[in-house]
Amino acid sequence: MVRENTLAAIDLGTNSFHMIIVRVRENGTFEAIAREKENVRLGSGLEEGGEIDPPAFKRAIDCLKRFKMLADNSKAEIRAVATSAMREASNRSEFQAAALKEAGIKIDVISGYEEARLIYFGVLQGLPVFDKKVLLVDIGGGSTEVLVGYRGDILFSKSFKLGAIRLTEKFLRSETLDSSQIRKCKLYVEEIILPFRKIIKDLKPEIIIGSSGTVQATAGIIRAFEGEVEERPLNHYTFQSSEFKRARNLVLEADTAKKRGKIPGFDSKRADIIVGGMLILDELFQLLDLPDMTVSEFALREGIIYDTIRKWEHFQDTEHSKHLDDIRQKSILNLLVSYTRDQEYARHVAKLALDIFDQLQPVHRLGKEEREYLEASSLLHEVGLFISHSAYHKHSYYLIRNSEVMLGFTWGEIEIIALTARYHRKSAPKSKHREFQRVGPKEQEVVQKLSAILRIASACNRNRQGLIETVRCQVRKNQAIFSLVTNQTYDKSLELWACEEQADAFESAYGLVPLFQ
Repeated sequence: MVRENTLAAIDLGTNSFHMIIVRVRENGTFEAIAREKENVRLGSGLEEGGEIDPPAFKRAIDCLKRFKMLADNSKAEIRAVATSAMREASNRSEFQAAALKEAGIKIDVISGYEEARLIYFGVLQGLPVFDKKVLLVDIGGGSTEVLVGYRGDILFSKSFKLGAIRLTEKFLRSETLDSSQIRKCKLYVEEIILPFRKIIKDLKPEIIIGSSGTVQATAGIIRAFEGEVEERPLNHYTFQSSEFKRARNLVLEADTAKKRGKIPGFDSKRADIIVGGMLILDELFQLLDLPDMTVSEFALREGIIYDTIRKWEHFQDTEHSKHLDDIRQKSILNLLVSYTRDQEYARHVAKLALDIFDQLQPVHRLGKEEREYLEASSLLHEVGLFISHSAYHKHSYYLIRNSEVMLGFTWGEIEIIALTARYHRKSAPKSKHREFQRVGPKEQEVVQKLSAILRIASACNRNRQGLIETVRCQVRKNQAIFSLVTNQTYDKSLELWACEEQADAFESAYGLVPLFQ
């Protein structure tokens, strides 16, 4: 049975409500078409076992009404889940009834374990960590989920009743904070987490991932240390323990919300609750001896999407429901399918590029990561034609660099892929080019070497029919000899001419004079 091809996931958190609307592809993968967030503060003033107060109740219902209209406009099926605040509210059934009656949304209240499971699946949609033992930390408004997972299996999961809003309400309510309040809060957090320290450390996670507002706020502050002014995604951004301590000190030294709101790189809307979240993160770093943390912008709502698709009968037997370890490959292929008119041409250029790369490995000395970048840029180098033929290489750069589809790649990796595609034709990389200046000297050298190969691979398929079957490469003294292998009946003069046009770029990148035959 084929379901609607549009799906909306709503996460009713203690602090914020989030909604993502996605278009589900035929292969079971999905593409975000809208994201919404509202700071509802559902847990504001909520004590354990108490009621959601009337103002928060109304804010929440009004928000759900708006979400419902947006989802209906996209003809999206809705799945909504509620977490910590709703789990503990004594009037949750009344809220669920009101949401169904007034907004037309059925709400599932999920356990802490289920919340952690869905967050883990969400993270696996955005980071290539399926084959790694992951320690996942999600600090919400009312609870903190800590999970260790490997290849989709959950090895440890615990939902702690520690959250940014919960701790603020319990310890940090005064307008001006003092050291005694912070000390009491730290001791409380430590007491709750400490019994689980050995269990988590004994599992020996390979990578630590944070997927919450607190973690993203911390990363924003750290990036401001680096003088970063351009807004860009935080997904896959990693900060070190020493960088975290610097950000923590900056937040704790600001004893009022007004002072915290002025911290560079920080969203002032979180100024009143960031201390509680930061103290939880601080204890986790200290108790578990965490060396660093990688940010995931994918979390519960993406996990809801994945889990829902997986349950649909139409997708139960697809590869997507079985394997989560090829996120990067799927990302590239989805972008290729979306924007490339001639996929066979692009695939053959990629084959030729990799043939050349492998044979020149002793010369360029690049590794498997750079090989993957070359393959990606080769497959995507013509996506800019979707916009216009004029300067399409620049359009390719823009589409690759700004596409939300490039999941599993770091920002720096996306830049290298986009630049390599951008320089497959016309001008070779130049230091005066603004986009080329965005990456460091090492990355610039990689782009020069990869784009020089892509230029030749593209030239070898100038007829767009794949008649150059492969390229044989030999290096002799100061020369690189490229032999274009083809069917004996084909006249390859067009390709030889096209290759000669790219000779200067190759020589500049490698210091070798290219000869084509």
